[in-house]
Amino acid sequence: MFSLVPTARTRMATTVIRRQGPSANIAIRSMASEAQAKQPSTKHISPATYSALAARLNIKFSNPSLIEQVCTHKSYEQGRLESNGRMQWIGKRVLNLYVGEHLAAKYPNLTAEMLQDMQHANFGLSSLAEVAKSFGMQAAMRWEPVVKEAPHVGLTKVLGKGVQALVGAIYQDQGPTAARKFVAQHILTRPIDVESVLQIKNPKLLLKELVKQKGMEYPVARILKETGRFTSSPVFVVGVFSGVKMIGMGFGSSLKMAEYRAAKDALIKYYGKEVKEIQQSTLVGDEESISFFERDAEPAQL
Repeated sequence: MFSLVPTARTRMATTVIRRQGPSANIAIRSMASEAQAKQPSTKHISPATYSALAARLNIKFSNPSLIEQVCTHKSYEQGRLESNGRMQWIGKRVLNLYVGEHLAAKYPNLTAEMLQDMQHANFGLSSLAEVAKSFGMQAAMRWEPVVKEAPHVGLTKVLGKGVQALVGAIYQDQGPTAARKFVAQHILTRPIDVESVLQIKNPKLLLKELVKQKGMEYPVARILKETGRFTSSPVFVVGVFSGVKMIGMGFGSSLKMAEYRAAKDALIKYYGKEVKEIQQSTLVGDEESISFFERDAEPAQL
């Protein structure tokens, strides 16, 4: 039978807690939280999910378990499983190299600062997370959110790093050529917004300096079209010319606004100029399969 009469030990423990006051309650809650944190994660993903992901990616790793490691964040199971940390570290640098090389070749007129801003804006973790979602990686990622009540907080960062880990795994397992091919097919094909990274605050001053650096003729603004000059809503279309070539065009309700926009348009066209055919600097192919001899050439007699 269970006794309802408090024992000496129970009374002693109760007395200690009462004497300690709120600090004891904090300690108890802390111990409970710690015990809960040590509980293993309940999120288990079937092997079929990873097989399907690898099939969608059209990747065959030498070790099939690599795709599971790619999708394992360091927060999962309190780090008791091998995570994608090292793969992500390598993949981040591989991506920076290939993306940077691509942007520098495609936009030869951008400054180093503009290239950096463009790479961050168009190929940062948020953009990579969208790539991950297109693969369906969100269903395969193993991670634990910091805030249990908001499980989606932090998912974008986890998915973005998952793509970096994927690139790192391909680079390590299949080599730089395969990694470059994957990046070119799935990441570099995304649309790039050049204008969003061009923070042009003083376009006329910048255009003046640009034409001076490039040895071009001094810019001249000319009115191309106008309507309603003496009304409450006039519209002016202005072109900016360097010599006989129009390098920018803009419109506005005043000549000053139209000239401002025309100078900005000239800068956007210059810095946003694309090289359509990009020559890759990396050697691709098998050295042994290449021969400069003619097919029917006879071997020289020594």
